[in-house]
Amino acid sequence: MGLLAASALALALAQAPIDAAAAFERLKALAGQWRGRRPDGRAIGLTYRLTAGGSALVETWALGPGRESLTIYHMDGPELVATHYCPQGNQPRLRMARAAGSRFDFAFQGATGLDPGEAYQHDFRIEIGAGGAITRSETYVEGEDGASETITYVRVGD
Repeated sequence: MGLLAASALALALAQAPIDAAAAFERLKALAGQWRGRRPDGRAIGLTYRLTAGGSALVETWALGPGRESLTIYHMDGPELVATHYCPQGNQPRLRMARAAGSRFDFAFQGATGLDPGEAYQHDFRIEIGAGGAITRSETYVEGEDGASETITYVRVGD
């Protein structure tokens, strides 16, 4: 997906009214450990935990020995925002642009530590399945090109 198409999608999603506080409560219920498989078959771990008196949700990916990635969700007034801390060293800021049922879409708002042409997380969505699994799709943009990945995770250890 090109950058212009992704931006048009983000704009269209941003026009729908959102109950961000209710969406945040749904996402908080994901606290725990999850496992999935990347499209290439590699296993990936995902953990959600609450911090700061329940005002922030930390999403951590175990990408390999000594390598992880974080996204921290929190309310900013009436909006649900997420900052992604990428192993590349950039920090995209995203805002929930749409909430429909059990699907939550986040769109890029800006970034720190982002070098020109460097890949960054442009948007993502989380969908909570009826069977308890979650599906997370994300798009990374590098220059004018985008690449998406979708992974379904199941809860472990509960």
